[in-house]
Amino acid sequence: MPLDSQRVASPFISPAIASLHLYKAIDPDTWGRMVGRVDGANFAALYGRTTAVGWQSVRLPKGMTWERYMHFLLSTLPEPTRRNYLEKLSVSIRFWREKGGCLSEETIARLQKAGIRIEVGDKSAYRTDKRPVRMEYLDDTDLPEFSQLPTFKRICICILKNDHACKYMGFSPNKSETQRRRKIMEKYESLLRTSDREELPEPCL
Repeated sequence: MPLDSQRVASPFISPAIASLHLYKAIDPDTWGRMVGRVDGANFAALYGRTTAVGWQSVRLPKGMTWERYMHFLLSTLPEPTRRNYLEKLSVSIRFWREKGGCLSEETIARLQKAGIRIEVGDKSAYRTDKRPVRMEYLDDTDLPEFSQLPTFKRICICILKNDHACKYMGFSPNKSETQRRRKIMEKYESLLRTSDREELPEPCL
C-alpha cells in the first residue's frame, strides 16, 4: 500500500468502501470479526469498487433515461428507504424551482450556451458572489459542474452508493436526522458503559 493510500478512519464510511476488500488480505483475523458483526461487509468488499454501489463510472442501462432508472432503483428498495429518497428528491426539486442554486458566472454561461432553460436572479441571500439560478431537473449533463447541478443521474448515484443522507446531492443532516443519530449514540454509549461494568473483576478483600 503506498503511503498516500493509507488511512486511519472508519472502514464503513462512504470514502472507505472501495478499499474495504484490503482488510481480508492484510488482517484476516480482524476481517473475520468485521464480517461477523457488520451486515453487508462482505458485499461491500466484493462490490465496493464497482458500479454496483456507485463507484467507477455509472452506466445507464440501454433504453432507459436516468429518471426511469431512478424509479427502477427505487422500486427495489424497502418502503421506508424509498420514501426517504423521494422526500429528499422532492425537497431538492422545490429548492431549484423556487430558490435556485448559487452558480458562478462561468457555469451560468455554459448552461445558457447548452440551451438549458434557466432563470438567473440578481443576488443570493447567502454570502457569496455567485448568483441564484432556478431551473428544472435535468436527466444528465456533460458540463464540468455536474456535481453542482440538479440531475436524476446524481440521485441514481446516491441510491447506488446507499447514501441515505444524500450527501452526494449536497444535503446535510436535518434536525430529525441529527436527533436520531444523537439518540442512537447515547443508547450505545450506555450499553458500552454497562458492558464495561459487568466485565470488571470482583474486588479482592
